Amino acid sequence: MEENKQIVLRGAVIGAACGILLTLFHRPTRTALKEKWNDCQQKLDEYRLEPGRMSACVKEKMEETKQLMRTVSDDLSFLNEQVNQLKETTPKVLEIIEETKDHFQKKQKD
Repeated sequence: MEENKQIVLRGAVIGAACGILLTLFHRPTRTALKEKWNDCQQKLDEYRLEPGRMSACVKEKMEETKQLMRTVSDDLSFLNEQVNQLKETTPKVLEIIEETKDHFQKKQKD
């Protein structure tokens, strides 16, 4: 069993490596990767010189994330309320439609 897991893991690693190599044949991808790598190196150098800056950035991102979560939570609460209202009104609407249908069917028979 352990041997099968190793074979699968080895296959996954080889497949990932092949995928990376194939992706790098695409010139725009190579260029974008190089730019991202340079940006990362530049950021790391900045954070190395100013360690406090990194914590400030993390705090800022955390606040943005909290605000986003509050917004999503409010939106979900609103949607939940709307769904509950629909659940309450849908049977009433269906009953009205059924009564209307019955009324017109009776008129057609007469």
